[in-house]
Amino acid sequence: MINYLYNLGRFYVNSFKDFKEYIYFCLIIVSQFLTFKLFNPAVFLVTLRQIYFTGVQIIKIHLFIATIVGIGLVGLFGKFLFSIGAYEHIGKVLVLVIIREFAPLITTLLLSFRSSTAIGTEIATMKLNNEIKTLNSIGINEYNYLFLPRVFSGVVCIFSLSVFFAFVSIMVGYFILSFKLNMTMDYVVKMVINELSLDDIACFIYKTLFFGFVITTTPIFTSMTTVSKYSTDVPISLLKGMMRLFYGLIFVEITGLLI
Repeated sequence: MINYLYNLGRFYVNSFKDFKEYIYFCLIIVSQFLTFKLFNPAVFLVTLRQIYFTGVQIIKIHLFIATIVGIGLVGLFGKFLFSIGAYEHIGKVLVLVIIREFAPLITTLLLSFRSSTAIGTEIATMKLNNEIKTLNSIGINEYNYLFLPRVFSGVVCIFSLSVFFAFVSIMVGYFILSFKLNMTMDYVVKMVINELSLDDIACFIYKTLFFGFVITTTPIFTSMTTVSKYSTDVPISLLKGMMRLFYGLIFVEITGLLI
């Protein structure tokens, strides 16, 4: 019993220590952005490449998933509401289901599986091979050259792809509603706009920005603090980073519900 309490207490102490260090790490990232380090020509070029790798290369699969969601959710909810005579609430359903929840969440999960693991593995390998120390030795700050472009591209891509996801899902849903329920495009758009409030917009912006920030800073921070000199540290860092990322996404999702 004593050992259990001791291990439990040590777990919470270490977790609090890691969280404090993570907040400090995030503050450094934000400070680098606020001091316009992103607009350094070399850093900006890396940022453009990261946006391409993170957002552009995933558009095809993202379009496919958005189409499936549009067919499944919008068409299903549309037919159900129309069958019970509540078709005037379709706009509210589209806002709540697509814009507030599914667009940010599905986009985040997709990029987490693809980009977060890649970022974590990349930084962990660089740390293991002393490449980051080499950059420091020639006067290159790893926060400016490595971390900031990846974090910024994650935020931009999550926001942009979430907007794209919502647009495609609603458009696909509209085509289903237009054939099945004889609804016009302007009617569907009008319903969505009428139901879209400032709280919905604030929730969407909050989720996309913080989701993008979390899925990039978490694997980077974990790789920098976990990997030392053993090759086995890389998979351990990746696993630990994904578990932390899971907790971070839950936190953002729950706090987003309060908006």
